[in-house]
Amino acid sequence: MPGCAHRAEIVEKPVPVAVPVKDTPPAELLTCAERPEGLPEDPQLVAQMPTRLRAGVIRLARAFAAVAGRLDRLIDWNAPGTCTAPKKD
Repeated sequence: MPGCAHRAEIVEKPVPVAVPVKDTPPAELLTCAERPEGLPEDPQLVAQMPTRLRAGVIRLARAFAAVAGRLDRLIDWNAPGTCTAPKKD
C-alpha cells in the first residue's frame, strides 16, 4: 500500500558562517612566553637528585615547553612574526 510507505523528509542543514573577529586581545595576552634558564647542568648535582624526582622535573619542563610553544603559535597566528622573529642578544 503506497499510503503506508515511509517518506524521507528533506532537512536542510544550516550553513556555517565565518564572522571576522574585530576585537584585539589585551596586551598581556599578546606577550610571548618567557623561557627561564633550566637547572644547572652539573653532573654531580643531577646525580644527587632521586630518579623519581628527576623524572618529575623532566615531565614538568616538557609540559611547560609545550604550553609555551602553543602560546607563541597562538600569538603568531594573531600577529604574525611576533614570537618567531629571531631574538637579538
